[in-house]
Amino acid sequence: MLLKCQNCGRTFNIARKVPWCECGGVFDLDFVPDSLDIDPCDFSFWRYGGVLPVQERVSLGEPITPIVPLLVENRNVSAKLEYLLPTGSFKDRGAAILVSAMRESGVDRFMEDSSGNAAAAMSAYAARAGMRCEIFCPASASPVKLIQVERSGATIHRIEGSRDQTTAAVMSRAGEIFYASHNWHPLFLHGTKTMAYEIAEQSHWVLPDHILAPTGGGAVLLGLHLGFTELMKLGRTSTMPKLHAVQAEACAPLVQNPVQPAPSLAEGILTSKPPRLSMLRRVVDSVIVVSEPEILQGFRFLNACGFNAEPTSAVVVPALRKMNIPPDESVLVVLTGSGMKSWNGVSGA
Repeated sequence: MLLKCQNCGRTFNIARKVPWCECGGVFDLDFVPDSLDIDPCDFSFWRYGGVLPVQERVSLGEPITPIVPLLVENRNVSAKLEYLLPTGSFKDRGAAILVSAMRESGVDRFMEDSSGNAAAAMSAYAARAGMRCEIFCPASASPVKLIQVERSGATIHRIEGSRDQTTAAVMSRAGEIFYASHNWHPLFLHGTKTMAYEIAEQSHWVLPDHILAPTGGGAVLLGLHLGFTELMKLGRTSTMPKLHAVQAEACAPLVQNPVQPAPSLAEGILTSKPPRLSMLRRVVDSVIVVSEPEILQGFRFLNACGFNAEPTSAVVVPALRKMNIPPDESVLVVLTGSGMKSWNGVSGA
């Protein structure tokens, strides 16, 4: 199994410290599953072990996250509760696979940059694997998320300024130690693709017509597209749901050029320069941009419905209200992160 550059086609070992090619291109993983055998006795995403590019498992007992009904503007939609994963976000999927692959490859130390959820996930799985971890994060990141990182024993580098300055800080050290970037490394997407397998199985192999997800670096939608593409090749499904990216007005690189990031309640999707932006543009069917008042309204709406999701997840509510989806077409929204670790001066009251 190798890393393969999308641009020039060169291949590299998985243990390569820098997660991009010398030509500047992003990597795909040279891995295509040829069969799907589901372990009925395993109630985690590892039940799909045959389509995962790792043998050794670094696991915190990742459950199959539930899909529950949600009524929005008289429309019945389904909500995938990703915030019920071990560290409180969908990032656990990617972290579990990437850390497992690193340990298989002999990597014992890595660095990552994140505004919070990826940091919490990567540091927790590093602790589980007995690996050393350095996290670069904005100094303004949610204190509760940083407490998670500290408890795992990771070294934290708090960077003043924007999210982009945090990325610049970690990239200045690229090549020193393994850079386990959730935005750059394709192994992370082979973790988030498990969400597609769960949705397919939970839907009895009849996929929803539309899926909406908060979108920063694109790990949810790119992972879903990868997973559904594999399922189609494996003959388990025949259709691809329409994938809709939801971005905050404060930072919407899918539609803004140039991007001038501003603070936002949706701190988890403030990625102004996603490495896989061109790929993301190819896989999404639409982009919906929402304002700060709309995000706050969506957050309060989810709270009132009993969903303790963070404000980043709440962007899907106003997005859905803006869309003109026919009433006979099914919709699933992804609630990506937990409100239990989000504190930025807002409440559901």
